[in-house]
Amino acid sequence: MKHVAGLMCLGSFYTGVLWIEYQSAFLLGAGCFLLAAGSVLTCVAVALYRAPDGHERFDGFRVQRQDRQRGLAS
Repeated sequence: MKHVAGLMCLGSFYTGVLWIEYQSAFLLGAGCFLLAAGSVLTCVAVALYRAPDGHERFDGFRVQRQDRQRGLAS
């Protein structure tokens, strides 16, 4: 039951986000919307690039040390 409720909550969240994006593109114009969407996607990509590597075992989540150099948005 919790799984179904979680999926319903996630689906309504995604629907709300898509509706907000549609309304902002309609009201502000495509240029401003594309600039904002590109900025958000760039921030997400940088955050994912800088995130530590890890894996999940049966006893918990383990994070591995990064040995690569920082080059993108240190």
